[in-house]
Amino acid sequence: MPAFTIVTTSATHGSDAVEVSTLSDDFTNDSEALGYSRRMAEEMVGMAHQLALDFDFSTVGLYDGDLIDEDIDQSHPAFLGAWVMDEEGVSFVGADELRDGETAPAGA
Repeated sequence: MPAFTIVTTSATHGSDAVEVSTLSDDFTNDSEALGYSRRMAEEMVGMAHQLALDFDFSTVGLYDGDLIDEDIDQSHPAFLGAWVMDEEGVSFVGADELRDGETAPAGA
């Protein structure tokens, strides 16, 4: 089973702190990893609504491979894309679009 790394980055309005967490796991295929990362993003949005938080910049990034010991960001060649979150919910933006800055959220 192929390994994927999921990186969550969350910042809220009124805070200078950014929370980053990393999870690496084996999934049956990229579709399963994509679905799991989407559920994570949707849960983050749900929690933000419950806590009345307003996201400034929050994503759930998906990378191909077990990259826990590596320094990774959106320029890493294994980056597949990210679930971008806002008050409306989540939407997936592919790596090429984010790298080109075509649909990057503010602060990216």
